[in-house]
Amino acid sequence: MPDTAVTTDKPREREAEKSPGSRTTSRRKMRLGPTLKLLTLQVLLLIVALAMWQAAVEIGWIDPFFVSEPTAVIERLREVLVDKELYVDVAFTMQNVLVGFALSAVTGVASACIMYKFPLLQKVVDPYILALYSTPRIAIAPLFIIWFGIGPASKIALVFSLCYFIMLLNTYAGLTNVDQRLISQVKMMGASDWFIFRKVSLPASVPWLLSGTRVGLGFALIGAVVGELIISEHGLGLRISRASGLFDTTGVFTYLIIVAALGVILDQAVRLLEKSLSSWGSATAK
Repeated sequence: MPDTAVTTDKPREREAEKSPGSRTTSRRKMRLGPTLKLLTLQVLLLIVALAMWQAAVEIGWIDPFFVSEPTAVIERLREVLVDKELYVDVAFTMQNVLVGFALSAVTGVASACIMYKFPLLQKVVDPYILALYSTPRIAIAPLFIIWFGIGPASKIALVFSLCYFIMLLNTYAGLTNVDQRLISQVKMMGASDWFIFRKVSLPASVPWLLSGTRVGLGFALIGAVVGELIISEHGLGLRISRASGLFDTTGVFTYLIIVAALGVILDQAVRLLEKSLSSWGSATAK
């Protein structure tokens, strides 16, 4: 009897191991392991860098007047984060970033689609696009202030000028790098040009579009902050400018950390979007 009980329990254990629930749990553990390892290494790298910075200040290798020190920056960060006015400035900066980038994304993608549809037009405007793309838009930021004033419009215009060409060139590159054999096969089945564009070319260019989005959002944040640095009524750039004018290096580093944190948040949001849209793009293209 004991032997029989043991043998009957083994198949049940095997079935439990092979059940969908157990397999899902094991997959999650396999995915979570490398993620935790990577996160641990990233945190360790940050701790080591801060420790070296603090040690250099304590030893006297660097002057805290010029580069501050981690303990002072962390203390200032704690004070700033409870200030309600900070979140007004963060909202102002993010408004300029998102509105400017949204406008550049819509017009950039639309322009790329038009150039893809009309190759002659692309050849005509190509040298002008490259010339404008090579122009340092930061240098013409004062012109945007003259044209649009010191309010949000000038910052949005600067963000737009930085991101438009990124979205245009990335989208056009994605559309022109679609496998032509796939397009020929779909044409042989009697598909129209509009159908091919919607179901083949556009989905296949999704990775290029998302890559441009990640780069573009970074430039959008830079453009918004730089515009606020020059002149503004609100924003993180204004706070950085004031701290710099007072030789407050601790304040400068504090607000730079906040800007960097916003950049990381934007990048992670695009990564989440990339996971969902990349599978859609590849599945549709196939």
